[in-house]
Amino acid sequence: MISGIQIKNCASFDNTGVTLRGLKEINFIYGPNGSGKTTLSNVLADPDKYPQCTLEWKNNRILKTFVYNRTFIDENFGRRKNQQGIFTLGKGETAAKEIIDATKSEIEQINQEVIRDIAAIDEQNAIIQSNEVQFGEDCWKIYTQLKDHFKPAFKGCSFKNTFKDRCKEEIHNSTALLDLAVLKEKAARIYAGSTEPKADIPLIGYQSLQGTETHEIWMKRIIGKEEVDVAALIKKLGNSDWVKQGLSYYSGKGDFCPFCQQKAPENLEDQLNEYFDETYMASIKLLNDQKSAYAVQTDLIVFDVQAVLNSNNELVDHARLEEIKRMLILKIQANKDRIAAKIKEPASVLILESLQPEMELINALIQSARNKISLHNETVKNLSWESAQLTREVWRYVAEQLKTVYQRYESNQAAHGKIIEGLEMSVSEKEYRIKTLRAEVSKLEMQGANIAQTKTEINALLGKFGFTGFQLAEATEEKGCYQMIRPHGERVERTLSEGEKTVVTFLYFYHLLQGGVDLDSIHADRVVVFDDPVSNLDGDAMFMVSQLIRKIIEEIRSPKSNLKQVIVLTHDVNFHNLVSDQTGLGIEPSADETFWILRKEHDISTIMHYDMNPIKGSYELLWREVKENPDSMTLDITLRRIIETYFKAPGLLSPGEILHMLDEEDQIAARTLLAGSNAGTAERTDQLSVAFDKEHYLSVFRNIFERTNQQDHYHAMMGIG
Repeated sequence: MISGIQIKNCASFDNTGVTLRGLKEINFIYGPNGSGKTTLSNVLADPDKYPQCTLEWKNNRILKTFVYNRTFIDENFGRRKNQQGIFTLGKGETAAKEIIDATKSEIEQINQEVIRDIAAIDEQNAIIQSNEVQFGEDCWKIYTQLKDHFKPAFKGCSFKNTFKDRCKEEIHNSTALLDLAVLKEKAARIYAGSTEPKADIPLIGYQSLQGTETHEIWMKRIIGKEEVDVAALIKKLGNSDWVKQGLSYYSGKGDFCPFCQQKAPENLEDQLNEYFDETYMASIKLLNDQKSAYAVQTDLIVFDVQAVLNSNNELVDHARLEEIKRMLILKIQANKDRIAAKIKEPASVLILESLQPEMELINALIQSARNKISLHNETVKNLSWESAQLTREVWRYVAEQLKTVYQRYESNQAAHGKIIEGLEMSVSEKEYRIKTLRAEVSKLEMQGANIAQTKTEINALLGKFGFTGFQLAEATEEKGCYQMIRPHGERVERTLSEGEKTVVTFLYFYHLLQGGVDLDSIHADRVVVFDDPVSNLDGDAMFMVSQLIRKIIEEIRSPKSNLKQVIVLTHDVNFHNLVSDQTGLGIEPSADETFWILRKEHDISTIMHYDMNPIKGSYELLWREVKENPDSMTLDITLRRIIETYFKAPGLLSPGEILHMLDEEDQIAARTLLAGSNAGTAERTDQLSVAFDKEHYLSVFRNIFERTNQQDHYHAMMGIG
């Protein structure tokens, strides 16, 4: 059965939601319309549609859930031409019924044994887990005693679980056992030095940079073609670069000369363009390419030098390397400035300053470090072996300290493991026996199952309900289904009242609980949910529905029944009291029942559990709302209904007399609370616009009872004194 429900993030249930814990076989939930009952029933009907909600099942055994709510009515009346037939056992099959009942009783008994075995398995697993934790604590004590002396030996095992697991691995360590003092002396000698080999550092290559530094383009004077008419003039000026720059300001033929601002010859632009021919432009491109190559190569060299510094290898002279790097960067920047000047004046001659001296110094430092790394790694070869051997010896000592503890731990785990193995085998055998018995029940049920019996019983109950104008018949056009007909045979689904539809679908649901729409589901254990099953019903029909639900409750209390749990949700006080049969009213509740009230305040649903039945009657329920929910948005309406109900009793004061007994400052609020006693609905609605704080209303409400000498009743209903 369902032991717990959590509903959140849907309809009126917020992110916190509501939680029902400790549900029992019989559960009553009262809630006004709109408080969230339908949402709760929809979650129970199809929890897969509400992944944010959770159902907890006792012993993790999920049962089939049957939910009667508006969705069930729509699906089985409004959306189907015919109702599916319900298979039940024929009443005449007495012998078969007795065998089926006896077999079901055996199944239930075996199932209880399975539940006990599973509980016993859980207990044994808990013991095993407890032993595991204790062994971990025993191991950890050893660790705390030795960690400061043998930290390298415990590398990767500095947590309780990892150390415990390593202890299990080392428990059969066969290394020679040494005394603790000897181990400490070896650790001080071996673990003090580094036992890790160091990675080599490559030299930094700069051969490609040397080719760039000595490229012929730097020394080449890049000038235009000398056969052009203007070439002699440009040569005489000795500044072709200046002419090249001025050409960009000359916009066309007939324009002014960009150099002297005189009227230019018409062919000046052509001559200048011819002077700066393709050979000139190719040289300019090569110059720019070499500039880019120099920038990339020097950036890579600086990056490699910085990578050596970032390695934090203590065998490298970081201070000296940093100093040379600064010199290198300054020289690179000076060369870049010279290249920029060359690009600005291509006819100039450039000699780059070589970076070879700095690169030789850098590589000399790196080579010195490489020599030290090689020597260190050679030394580590032997030290690593000694360190590994010492680690084995330390763990041999740990294993010896845990020898007795481990033997006890292993013995206990093996014993409880065998118990679990036996219980699991027993569960497997019993589950196979249950499967076999259920097959026998299904076979017997198929022999005596039919849908006609259900039709006959529903028609009989319709007569008891007073509905004689229609009845259920087996559908002629759809085998295995029902249809509703008039006495003369015509169909009547579209002409039934809401009350009639409610009764028919309830009786259909009631008999569905006794059987199933297919033969395989007749014997399935099930949970039953009723959501306001008496909507649109008169008093007689409500009484009969409540009695049928009372019958289901009694079936649930029978160990032979496949009905295991019922949840009843309603907003109707009278129906609640009928179906709960006033159980728990003023006395200790039955051990198999729970009581709840579902409310909605500020559009958020909340729920409260009660040890006893909290619903005594509509008048008592109003007082309970005042006591338990004084911050309600409808508090003034609740107070008004209490006064309207109580002061109608013969011999009590009229509203006018009550008003004259109150202080003037209380009379305005009192008129709102007394309006219902001598005014119509329209006037009461107008009075709602008079707003007072809730504390004021509660104070005036109490004064009304005290000034009219009815304080004893007030105290009794509020639980004062």
